[in-house]
Amino acid sequence: MRRVAAVSLFAVALILVPAVPSYAWGRAGHGGHGSGHHGFRGSGVVVVGPSFWWGPYWWDYPPPYYAYAPPPVIVQESPVYVEPPAPPQSYWYYCPSTKAYYPSVQTCAEAWIKVPPRPR
Repeated sequence: MRRVAAVSLFAVALILVPAVPSYAWGRAGHGGHGSGHHGFRGSGVVVVGPSFWWGPYWWDYPPPYYAYAPPPVIVQESPVYVEPPAPPQSYWYYCPSTKAYYPSVQTCAEAWIKVPPRPR
């Protein structure tokens, strides 16, 4: 406990010692370095905060610019429509000797005759 108190007292002394010489320069009302105007009469106020009417005390660099490559352009051609071929024309096969059509007659003694089908 005694060690903590000693360290705390030392820290406070380190903070206050630099303030003593700066206060001594003022010598309010006794001339000093005030050029005969009754010395320094500062209020001792330190204002810390954002600066609204002037820029910050450091020069800020602009944020880096990251150059991105443009996206690739993909041109898709429209699909080509291909008309399917018409189905081959179907025929009825007629056997003149039996006077009937295939598949009612499985065999014919003479050549089969191709007959275009009739619409229904």
